[in-house]
Amino acid sequence: MIDPALAAAILSDPDDPAGYLVLADWLQTRGDPRGELIVLQHRDSDEAKELLARHAEAFLGRFATTKPDTFELEWKLGFIRSATIGWEMFAGEDDDDPSHAQLAAFLALPSAQFLQQLSLGPTQHEDELMLDELAGPIEDAAPPCLRELFLGSTSDWDISGTSTRMPRSSSLPRLQTLRLRGGSVSLDESIDLPRLRSFTVESGSLRTESLHAIGAARWPELESLEIWFGDPNYGAKGGVTDIAPILDGRGLGKLRHLGLRNCAFADELVEALVASRVLDQLQTLDLSMGNLSDRGVAAMLREAGRFAHLEKLDLDDNALTTAQWPAARALAKTVVYGNEHDPDRAVPRTEERSRYRRYVSVGE
Repeated sequence: MIDPALAAAILSDPDDPAGYLVLADWLQTRGDPRGELIVLQHRDSDEAKELLARHAEAFLGRFATTKPDTFELEWKLGFIRSATIGWEMFAGEDDDDPSHAQLAAFLALPSAQFLQQLSLGPTQHEDELMLDELAGPIEDAAPPCLRELFLGSTSDWDISGTSTRMPRSSSLPRLQTLRLRGGSVSLDESIDLPRLRSFTVESGSLRTESLHAIGAARWPELESLEIWFGDPNYGAKGGVTDIAPILDGRGLGKLRHLGLRNCAFADELVEALVASRVLDQLQTLDLSMGNLSDRGVAAMLREAGRFAHLEKLDLDDNALTTAQWPAARALAKTVVYGNEHDPDRAVPRTEERSRYRRYVSVGE
């Protein structure tokens, strides 16, 4: 058990070696090998690896002998700074040792108490990949200085067969980067992340309620926002009106990068962007992976001056034809047009049916 005052000193500035070195002295007087590990890692000594191997059980508990399939750790000053953890795909959940129980055991390790980066997934399942079960252990025992969270890797699963839930904001007070991936994504109804700088949600079927939660979020330091909307054929809901707060820039005074990707209403979206307030403050805009057509680019070209300040505009992987490229390349300082375009994404299926295919890159 670490002296609470020494732990508090580290938490006040987790990047400052001074607090760890004071702790090292305290631990060494008590014969704790972590004290020596802190010193050796501070010196960047090769002996640190030998010490970790010799005292693996003391540092890793049960994980010294039995690990998840992916168990990649980065150590810094005697503690785990970064962890990437995942389980075998399609293996079937172990009733005696499920993924969420293993995560809880990992977060309870003394070695993980100053963890700053955590990447998770996939989990043990056969029919559906349920990453949402990992939110509970994070809510219960997230390290207080956790800064980056990725939940999570879907590996080779079809995204439509996956689900993810965002942990409650109150469990992540120092989080700066949050990335969520899943076919079904449940967000905190009242997102309140005062230090968050980057938020990404990657989905093939984002729902209206999630768009509303993003629009109402409190994250005054946010600099990068990326949304993958998804395919209506796989349950995606919502449209331009549902992201009105984002386009209006409400509570997004520091936003510089906006990604509105994988969007099935891309032409309507760019028409709204032309008149939006948020566009003026952006440095980069990513509209890739959707069904943006020549019609949408034409709308942008009619108001080309509204985009001229952008450092980068990404139009890759849409429904564009090469005919628009010569003009579109002048929309921003750098325009990524790419090679992955299928104009059929935005044309009627048949002459008899006026319903548009309007498919996006990620749905299934």
